[in-house]
Amino acid sequence: MSDAEYNRIVNQYADTIYRVALSYSKSRFDAEDVVQNTFVKLLVKEVSFRDEDHLRRWLIRVAVNACKDIHKSFWRKNVDSIDEIPSEPVFTEKKKSDLYYAVMELPLKYRIVVHLFYYEGYSSKEIAGVLHIGETAVRTRLVRARNLLKQMLKEDWQDE
Repeated sequence: MSDAEYNRIVNQYADTIYRVALSYSKSRFDAEDVVQNTFVKLLVKEVSFRDEDHLRRWLIRVAVNACKDIHKSFWRKNVDSIDEIPSEPVFTEKKKSDLYYAVMELPLKYRIVVHLFYYEGYSSKEIAGVLHIGETAVRTRLVRARNLLKQMLKEDWQDE
């Protein structure tokens, strides 16, 4: 297939494939992936088509199969869509909310070690390896971050 022919097919059928994928997946991001994968298959496979209708049906079938593959994938079954995750965390207790926002106000070098240590469960040795700093530096940052958090939260909770 020539480049000109491939470009013509993409220009002519991209919207159709996108709409099919969007109606099946209900996700703009998945639909874009399906369109891309469909046209990559067209480029890689050496399929001869009888006519335009055969080409159109083949593209739609490939798109539908790609949508099905996405929906039955391990990732899809075990991970929530980012569209379904609230942009702000939801807290049941005010103190937890205060703590979260206080951590988010910390300088980056403290915030990252606090997050990795408390939220992700990494040891100070593992954090040192991830951030390429010494283990002592990690522990020092954790101590300083705790002290800053105590000050910030003490002020907030005294105001109440």
